[in-house]
Amino acid sequence: MKKLIFIFLGILILPNIGKAQNNNLLFSWDFNDTTVISQKSKPGSELLIGGLTKFVPGVKDTAIKFDGFSSFIDAIPSALSHEDYEFPKSISFEAWISLGAYPWNWAPILTIGKYKITGFYLGIDSRGRVGLHMSDATSVWHECNSKLNPTTKLGLELKKWYHVVGTYNPKDGLAIYVNGKLENTYNNFTFDYGIAYNETEKGFRMGMNREMLAPTDAIRDWATYPSRYSLDGIIDEVKIYNKCLTADEIQANYTLVKPENEPQFAARKFPTVKPSGRFGANYMRLKYYPEWDAIWPVGEFDDVVVQFDELPTKIMFWRGTRYSPCLVTENGKWMADQSRETGNNWFLSQGSRNDMPTGCIEHMSDVQCRSSRVSIIESNDARVVVNWRYLQMDVKYRQMDLPNNTGFGQWGSEIYYIYPDGVVVRKLLPGEGGWQESIFLSEPGTRPEDNMELAAATLMNMKGESKTYSWEKGYPVYDLPDANIQVINLKSQFKPFTIFRTGGSWEVFNLEVRPEYSHFPWWNHWPVAQIISDGRSANAPDRAAHSSLSWGNPVGDVALYGMTDKDPQTIVSLARSWNYPAELKLSGSGFESAGYDYSQRAYILRMKSNPANLKFTLAGNEGSPLVNPAFVIKNWKSSNVRLILDGKSINRGKDFRYAVEYDVDGTPSLIVWIKYQSEKKAEFELISIPE
Repeated sequence: MKKLIFIFLGILILPNIGKAQNNNLLFSWDFNDTTVISQKSKPGSELLIGGLTKFVPGVKDTAIKFDGFSSFIDAIPSALSHEDYEFPKSISFEAWISLGAYPWNWAPILTIGKYKITGFYLGIDSRGRVGLHMSDATSVWHECNSKLNPTTKLGLELKKWYHVVGTYNPKDGLAIYVNGKLENTYNNFTFDYGIAYNETEKGFRMGMNREMLAPTDAIRDWATYPSRYSLDGIIDEVKIYNKCLTADEIQANYTLVKPENEPQFAARKFPTVKPSGRFGANYMRLKYYPEWDAIWPVGEFDDVVVQFDELPTKIMFWRGTRYSPCLVTENGKWMADQSRETGNNWFLSQGSRNDMPTGCIEHMSDVQCRSSRVSIIESNDARVVVNWRYLQMDVKYRQMDLPNNTGFGQWGSEIYYIYPDGVVVRKLLPGEGGWQESIFLSEPGTRPEDNMELAAATLMNMKGESKTYSWEKGYPVYDLPDANIQVINLKSQFKPFTIFRTGGSWEVFNLEVRPEYSHFPWWNHWPVAQIISDGRSANAPDRAAHSSLSWGNPVGDVALYGMTDKDPQTIVSLARSWNYPAELKLSGSGFESAGYDYSQRAYILRMKSNPANLKFTLAGNEGSPLVNPAFVIKNWKSSNVRLILDGKSINRGKDFRYAVEYDVDGTPSLIVWIKYQSEKKAEFELISIPE
């Protein structure tokens, strides 16, 4: 296998790869000379290669791989510089191609002129159709496109080599061939002017449109804009003929070439991390696939991963989700949530959409993570604390100057308190907009149904009543009274759950589903995508995508999250312990209690003097059970502690975890987490051990 050679940022100039000697060939490019990468511009150069393009094994020798984001080629044969140069009246275009994903809209294999105005365009569209388009100087753009598979509603399959040919002559019009077979013809011309050319001195363009196009399948056309993208695929053996090739000639050209190599595309799997075997948070650079990773100018410590020593699950704060934290199951299924979100429907206001924030105002719009940041506040044996801060913006990076006209706009700032049992408290600092939406992700190659059971959600209430809802026959209606617990039935052993304060509720996300594609809403403008759109329907499992199940109506700006592999009824005990915490009673006068802080899932105490131990009871019962309680004890100065629980001594370990954290003033706080569950009164004593 040949070593892959990357062409990094900027434009490199390659010497003439060669005008074919065959009498019927006008131009050809085989991309076999990879040594020119280290050479400077030479007289007679005709290829300008830009972006993160690279050479890869092709159908013959090497080919050019376009990254889907930045890659393009401008081919400027010296013949085009002559003012009297004329293209032939009959012409054919040939190439070998393979796709890694379908383009966001039309992307060129080879084109010249102004899109939809002059010249010709041989390209691929967002469903994998091959098309040859042209202008005949009548202001009409003529298109001949290959057909879609009626079952998949798609054209070319991904990661396979295809031989494509487009032909034109004034008598027969346009034709498209794929793998030697005629796919379609077009001859609806009023006049016989032929292809109208201009700006030929700019040469041919491969891989990226010269004019940005808006992504297809927009949910909101008015919140979708022309976007920069390139072909996500490989091109090889490009040829232009000065005649309209016959069907026999095209079939012969196809059978003449037997691809020497399989198309090379790295697996596009969501990031994974080898288990560390410890509980804690770490900065790192999560990897997706090489072309996506290469566009990010970041260091090695820009993402955050939280792991557990007794659970196979993880929590990922990744650039690909704009740092929206995701619960990741043991088999790699990702469960996300929404940020604070507001919006501005420009058509309800006066003015142009170009002059004001438009559409959804949220973290999803920050495709380059210009404002979204994540920080580790604590990482110790007892808990992890992470802060996520982001500007609520539209897809053009614009902010609403609300609520107080300071110019700062609407920001979200969230604190995540994460404990060794995998339970997370999400605490939102004051801000604007709703923030809870149950969202699951689908990695490339998978549909929503590959990741989610059709019986997708189970609701429960504090009484222990439960009901499971199915999307098999359309949207269900949530109707379980007083349900403040939701379990998401991913196709995994561990199921994500969310718990609200008593009085919270959910309603089904009942918009934008297309039953012919999925039982669930299915969009691919987020995660990882770089297009300028706040909503795009997915037509194929070619890209990372997301789906929403429900909107939450939480009480207060706080919620509890986690994953469980046990009977969902066990979550009811956790919900009760959080909503109705057992009463804490102190013994002695050396400490004082500030009560239970549900936004930390912890009891808050303060040492007043300097006694040797802390004694208290928790009045657990069925309605207020003890489920892995946590404590924050301010002013505690000893770093060595022993626990006596109901008369039994427990040393530091997996059942008794603690750490001392210091604030900026040097004031210590002892953070304690105890693995313990009971519906009875329990006696606790924390003993300070001399250093």
